[in-house]
Amino acid sequence: MKRFWNVFIVSWLVFGAVTPAFTSSVSAANQGYVKINVDTLNVRSGPGLDNSVVAQVHKNKEYLILSEKGEWLQIQVGNKKGWIAGWFARKVNKSSNESTGSPTDQWVSSIVDGLNVRSGPDTSFSILGQIHSHEKYQAIETKESWTKIRYKNSTGWLASWLTESANKRSTKQNPTSTGQSVVNIPNLNVRSGPGTNYNVIGSISKGHGVEILNIQNGWYEIKLKQGKGWVAGKYVTKALNPGRSSGTPSAPPASSLAAKAKVTAKILNVRDKATLNGKVVGQVMKDSEVKIVKKEHDWAYIEYGNKKGWVASWFLEELKSSTTPSTERNLSNNPSVSLLYDGTNLRNGPSTSHKAVARGNKGDQFPVLSKQGDWYKIKLSKQQEAYVAGWIVSLSGTSMPEVTHPTVGDHLKGKTIVLDSGHGGYDGGAVGITYGTIERDLNLSVAKTVSSKLQAAGAKVVMTRNDHQFVSLPFRVYLSHSNSADAFISLHFNSSIFPSAKGINSFYYSKSKDAPLASSLQDELVRQTGLSNRGVAHGDFQVLRNNRQPAVLLELGFLSNSQEEHYLRTATYKDKAGHAIYRGLAKYFSSK
Repeated sequence: MKRFWNVFIVSWLVFGAVTPAFTSSVSAANQGYVKINVDTLNVRSGPGLDNSVVAQVHKNKEYLILSEKGEWLQIQVGNKKGWIAGWFARKVNKSSNESTGSPTDQWVSSIVDGLNVRSGPDTSFSILGQIHSHEKYQAIETKESWTKIRYKNSTGWLASWLTESANKRSTKQNPTSTGQSVVNIPNLNVRSGPGTNYNVIGSISKGHGVEILNIQNGWYEIKLKQGKGWVAGKYVTKALNPGRSSGTPSAPPASSLAAKAKVTAKILNVRDKATLNGKVVGQVMKDSEVKIVKKEHDWAYIEYGNKKGWVASWFLEELKSSTTPSTERNLSNNPSVSLLYDGTNLRNGPSTSHKAVARGNKGDQFPVLSKQGDWYKIKLSKQQEAYVAGWIVSLSGTSMPEVTHPTVGDHLKGKTIVLDSGHGGYDGGAVGITYGTIERDLNLSVAKTVSSKLQAAGAKVVMTRNDHQFVSLPFRVYLSHSNSADAFISLHFNSSIFPSAKGINSFYYSKSKDAPLASSLQDELVRQTGLSNRGVAHGDFQVLRNNRQPAVLLELGFLSNSQEEHYLRTATYKDKAGHAIYRGLAKYFSSK
């Protein structure tokens, strides 16, 4: 917040020493494409550091070069044109028809397999699903380090640093190449639809080939001998031997009637007809013994307990002889749960304080025996039972109410938060010692990150400024009063004559009114960003002293510290700081 002109001079000297990545060239339209090399790069209204910031771009994103002037490049960002410092980017070769136009025209894909799609721009928002590296989605907008996409007839958010631009194509997610693929896990569930909330209609063993018909949100529709089904795409890989026959695995060789068999699927549906379109009349568990009465093509008519029905015979392993009595369990009237996450703890009691007796993975399905509070009692095996938290599973096959678990954001719904971006206009605030970072710009960038997270959680956000204009201190306080703010947060970055100074401070004026909010925010900021804890202290600032609403002033790091300035400029830091403020507010309101 403090301004030291010697710091400003040093920053210019450092910039003068930088060797540019580009040489001067004559301005000309469409000079190719450029790829950003740093986490966050300011886009300015003109070719120079003294021009205002009109947008920001992020690492690995590519943009069309409109013209060049010295070391500066003019690019198209959304519906805006602006200039970037060429030494923080590099030119790339792209064909002329690969446009990287505005966010509303862009398509993105994941650079990792199984990227979470969230309901809001923060890791604390609920997971709507996952996308995979071969899929492409239309980008609606980008807010700092998060990208909003069209997803499942609605919208969702992706971490921008785990995505890359992609060529536009049809929204129907067809596979890049249909044909033979191979299951790569021991037993892969086949479901009636593209998601773990759909019923399991069988399973396929490792190494068996499947023919992919369609792809939807990370799930493959495959061809079965009788009909179709869906499997999780991450458990299927392209076959190395294209000469293998396509389709589902072969059924076991025919055997004599009235033979006994063991179920190999985790839960096998029993139907009234020898087809996947038949009505499900019951279920039998894996390793249950059944009697095969007759066979018809790839289906077997079985007896289990005192009931009969049709099952897919390729999920039966015939037994040559057995004197052991049948141990099958009829699950036709039992509900079941599917796990939503890998590594889910299954405990010996209905709370997190009970010991984990086993771990399950996403998609694993278990019959439900009872419900106790927010926990389901499930059957692990013939002899073992366990409990699983109801908010990390999906429930099917019952009228039993599902368990909902409050999220962090629930405490923010309906709250009014005033975000005050410190400085503005001719008042630039502190200046970074190495990169010449302007505090005014960084304050606003973090405020926008926080705003997007709060709004997604249902809070009302009032910004004291939305661009780089000057706003008086009395008017900032007026906005807090006129909106009856539940919290007022003034965002700043620090500076010192001592280059080793570093870390985060949170300031309050009234110990009873403001200090609890300052403490909550400080705790989360230190925990999430990893910066040094300079503590919570009394601060005699006008925006706090004259404010009747709970108010704090945050100093989010030192621009006068070369190492810290580099970190503070990154999209990673801004997202962590935004996440911390979001969580700190939720923690504060949850205790009131």
